[in-house]
Amino acid sequence: MRWDFPGVLTPPEAAALAADVGYLGFDDPRLTGIVSKVRDVAPVVLSGPSYVRVEKNKAGHPWHCDRGARDHMRWCRYSGGCLLVPPDSFTGGGFYFRDRGPVFHYLDFLFWDSDQDNEHRVAGNSGERICLIMFFGATDG
Repeated sequence: MRWDFPGVLTPPEAAALAADVGYLGFDDPRLTGIVSKVRDVAPVVLSGPSYVRVEKNKAGHPWHCDRGARDHMRWCRYSGGCLLVPPDSFTGGGFYFRDRGPVFHYLDFLFWDSDQDNEHRVAGNSGERICLIMFFGATDG
């Protein structure tokens, strides 16, 4: 399953988050709206090992599912991300599902389950691609 939540952040909210590269808590008030939308559609767990991070990664990520290439995140049942900078801030950096892409989801939160059908990648980039990423366990397993 996949869900798209358009316009979850305003440009000033996204810029404030982009300035905080690294790990955040799910209780961060800037994430309240996103967490609320996610909890409306999935039985997510907001405690460890679930985590949220603002990431700046020029190398991108190869094709993978979020349970990990070596099953090192077996607990991960749902994932999501939101681009925090406008797409004209970088070159490359598209987000791809096997059947969709490239996506440049600035201010929009993409949310998906960790099934094999949602294998995805992020292309390498130059410039300032910064993304909010979330990984969730679930109450139903």
